[in-house]
Amino acid sequence: MTRRAALTRFSFIAAPVLLIAYGCIRLFAVGSRAPGWAWTTGHAAFLLGVVLFGVACTGLHRIAAADGGPARRRFARGGLVAGLVGTGAAFTQAAVDLYVGLRAADKPEMRELFAQVQDIPGVMPLVYTVGPLFLYVGLITLLASLTGRDALRSLLLVVVGTVAIGSDLDFLPVGGLCYLLAFAPLTRRVTAVLDPGPASTRPQAA
Repeated sequence: MTRRAALTRFSFIAAPVLLIAYGCIRLFAVGSRAPGWAWTTGHAAFLLGVVLFGVACTGLHRIAAADGGPARRRFARGGLVAGLVGTGAAFTQAAVDLYVGLRAADKPEMRELFAQVQDIPGVMPLVYTVGPLFLYVGLITLLASLTGRDALRSLLLVVVGTVAIGSDLDFLPVGGLCYLLAFAPLTRRVTAVLDPGPASTRPQAA
């Protein structure tokens, strides 16, 4: 298996698992909303998970490009662009959160540092309120561009997970689990596309 195929396959599992880990730390770890080990560990998991979601977007795009016609490929390309834009925004948000958590001595200082960053014109929509949403839009668009019953099931799971996270961040573990159940069945397809060897058999669309 090529490194690219291995990394992409890994991202399909690791990205949702890291989101689940971040959500669980946020919910259950003492001190997770203030500077300390829980904040740092949780946001480090979130940061790495975001990067791997970006890798997963490229893998979904490759599946769509291999299986679909010109119109489907253009649709998938739009999903990839949206997903990568959202990945960049979410990565920036996680990096700022990590920096603030490491810099601040206590919660009041953390609030002050966040205010300094978020008062910069454009930061709130680009990094916090609008930009990260493009990652979810991209994932849903990419999954909608795939063929087969497994893709439809994965699409529905990602929509459910996204709605859960959007309704309340306390549902991050639920959303991460939905994403894991959505992506896990697609690992074989992405491996077949990225690493087509003599022994590889590309799954046929159902």
